Amino acid sequence: MMSSGSRSRVTQWSARLHSCIRQLHAGAGGQLGPSAGSLGRQSHGEKIWVFSHRRSEQTIYSLEDKLDGFHALKQLPFNGKKTKPAKLRKDYWAPMAMIQFPQGQGEVGRSVYQKLRELKHLHEVAWPKDFRYKRPQEFTEADKKKIAEEKEKGRDYKPVRTKAERGIALNAQKKNAIADMATVLGGHGSGNKVAASPASHDDQPELVHVSISWANDEDKNYAESWSTNVSHELLNKPVYNKLDREGEREGESGA
Repeated sequence: MMSSGSRSRVTQWSARLHSCIRQLHAGAGGQLGPSAGSLGRQSHGEKIWVFSHRRSEQTIYSLEDKLDGFHALKQLPFNGKKTKPAKLRKDYWAPMAMIQFPQGQGEVGRSVYQKLRELKHLHEVAWPKDFRYKRPQEFTEADKKKIAEEKEKGRDYKPVRTKAERGIALNAQKKNAIADMATVLGGHGSGNKVAASPASHDDQPELVHVSISWANDEDKNYAESWSTNVSHELLNKPVYNKLDREGEREGESGA
């Protein structure tokens, strides 16, 4: 059994330990300051990374500067055979853009992140009826010949995409993603926190300033226009995602 003297020493050390912990967390005024966890939650969402596939133009949004192979794959839908990889390869994926919000505006960033993902999902599942038809740049020589033949007969012929071609077209979300960024960062949409609440009903909402760093600054031209609260610059130091490639075989198919 522990003696009374031993119990007394344990109690003293416990009291000193609690005192040290309180001093570590105390603010300048002697009050408990914000914990590291609360500060982390406030800054979470201040940066949104937009990753793009070099070949398929698939896109993935991330709140980290590297992709998580497990969670990132959930953003890629199955659009047909060989349209969704079993794992991500870092030689195919790279940051297309990084969206930066002011310090302390992580809540706004998380709101934008959610809306961008929702719009991406809509593009993938709610495509228009004319999506089944090929675009002129997709016409093959056989398609062009068939169009000319039908035109001579006075008929309008539109080449139809095959199931595989439709899956490839659905995967290519890069241009849609950039257009969505311009829309959401412009404060459009119900509940968009980029648009701060106006002082009165007659005032226009003030838009939070946002900076976008591009890996290729020509990509921003895919959007028709950008609101004045958005500034653009180059992503000088692109951070490539660090994916675990252990066990990946040479020549493994996938994206």
